Amino acid sequence: MSRYLLGIGLMLAALAVGMVLLQQRTQPKPTAASALAPSAPALRGKPVSNFELPNLQGAKIHFTDFKGKVVLVNFWATWCPPCLEEIPWFLEFQKKYESQGLQIVGISMDETGAKDVAPFVKKHAMTYPVLLGDENVAGQFGGVMGLPTTFLVDQNGKYYSMYRGLVSRNTIEKELQALLSKTNPGATTPASSAPAESTPQHFPLAAPSKS
Repeated sequence: MSRYLLGIGLMLAALAVGMVLLQQRTQPKPTAASALAPSAPALRGKPVSNFELPNLQGAKIHFTDFKGKVVLVNFWATWCPPCLEEIPWFLEFQKKYESQGLQIVGISMDETGAKDVAPFVKKHAMTYPVLLGDENVAGQFGGVMGLPTTFLVDQNGKYYSMYRGLVSRNTIEKELQALLSKTNPGATTPASSAPAESTPQHFPLAAPSKS
């Protein structure tokens, strides 16, 4: 009897293995082209929530205040080294493309608020709007897992792309140029003197402890 049951078990196991092998053979294998083909971010085309945040002077700023513009929203903090690296790029972008409808907006996630952010902004001559963020607005953007995190928003107030961590200046500028060309189809974009790709860096939201 035991030999009979053992034989039945072996037959069932062999049948299961055969079905798995058959399934693997019949599944289409991805081609190199499909594996490398870029795809639009899942959030592209979705509307951005109309958040309300204070600026460094305490005035309430709404996302709709930038209606009709291409908006680069950058979540950052004073203690985040890669965030500091991006600031000169954003200052240059604002100056170069403002006439074409670009608006840079920095959202500081510093827990200490304007006390630390205001002198930092003054020191680095940050001329674009800097707002004081919180977990609520991070949630409105689908959750900001670390810093820096950058969102590009089109002229209709809809998400175009998102970057977690520090990416190259070239990457950001090319996407800005693509978005701005939709508003200014006859405009010529200046040549970029951007450096090569930078190594992505991403810092957690919590500020490092001071020991």
